[in-house]
Amino acid sequence: MASQLTDRQARLIISIAGEPGDERVGQAVAEFGAAAALERWQSGYGADAMCKAIDRVLNSSLIEQAVKSMNSVRGRFITPADAEWPESLSDLDTAGPVGLWCTGEGSLAEITQRSLAVVGARSATTYGQRIAHEIGVLAAKENLGVISGAAYGIDAAAHRGALAGLGKTVAILACGVDVAYPISHRGLLSNITDSGVVVSEAPPGSKPHKHRFLIRNRLIAALSQSTVVVEAALRSGSLSTSNWAHVLNRQIWGIPGPITSATSAGVHAAIRDNMMKIATSTEEVFQDFKSPAAPMQLGLLDGAIVGLLASGPKSTHDFAMHFGPDIDFPDLQATLSLLEVRKVITLSNQGWKLV
Repeated sequence: MASQLTDRQARLIISIAGEPGDERVGQAVAEFGAAAALERWQSGYGADAMCKAIDRVLNSSLIEQAVKSMNSVRGRFITPADAEWPESLSDLDTAGPVGLWCTGEGSLAEITQRSLAVVGARSATTYGQRIAHEIGVLAAKENLGVISGAAYGIDAAAHRGALAGLGKTVAILACGVDVAYPISHRGLLSNITDSGVVVSEAPPGSKPHKHRFLIRNRLIAALSQSTVVVEAALRSGSLSTSNWAHVLNRQIWGIPGPITSATSAGVHAAIRDNMMKIATSTEEVFQDFKSPAAPMQLGLLDGAIVGLLASGPKSTHDFAMHFGPDIDFPDLQATLSLLEVRKVITLSNQGWKLV
């Protein structure tokens, strides 16, 4: 059967049978291709657990159930062959996902092309939630996607901030995209899908498991160009996201809190150990996304003035004598004033000179 399957069909089956983040599965798919790897497991080659899982899936209604559940939430299963697949996931190599289950009106590739991960404590303080919300709003203004995990506390505040700023946000779940977890975030997840994407490696109907929360953090780190940690205790799961971001050579920012706050102790320790860059303001975390200033366009007279000043300071009289009757004196004065306003030149005791 496996040899007759397309790559997409094989990946869908593997995604249902396998556990997210299993590098042995990723290695097999990378080495043989999804369809051939599936056929090997079906024939009994490879890890015994995966062979049994593939057999169980192929001889049950699990595939039909998964597809039906996805259709019910107007979802889709995407693979590396799709335009919506983010190229940044290739940084995970064999630890990358075989496929992703998605729902929402946004394009995962487009939103994550310029995006910021915002993660932190579930039991966040009012201060932490306010900062995360503000970062989400500012990210929207900067036209950046916000990536987080839809958990209580910092995650939810960041998502809500992005939505409040009319931006787009992506929620990476540790359960099926058709499962609202936590249940009280059903409305939040629905709002995210209006313009963003809800994503999971786990097939529809999957319940959240503790290890899946940690393993999904690598996707949050990989999908974003920069990660901000807002409040994390010394043993916080959010630190695993920053650890993955470090491995993937992403920028990592830490939001400092009171030195007496246990909720910020993990962030403070990471800043101390140079694992995070301290953010002294919410605006500072966006500096990596600022485009370099466009080269200043100079007109003919502007360029001539700048060229003459390259050899040293000149007075207004010097310019008037150089240009003669070709340039009206009022035009010359206006151009010098405009160049001064644009901070190209400045007037000193020696005359006009380049800044």
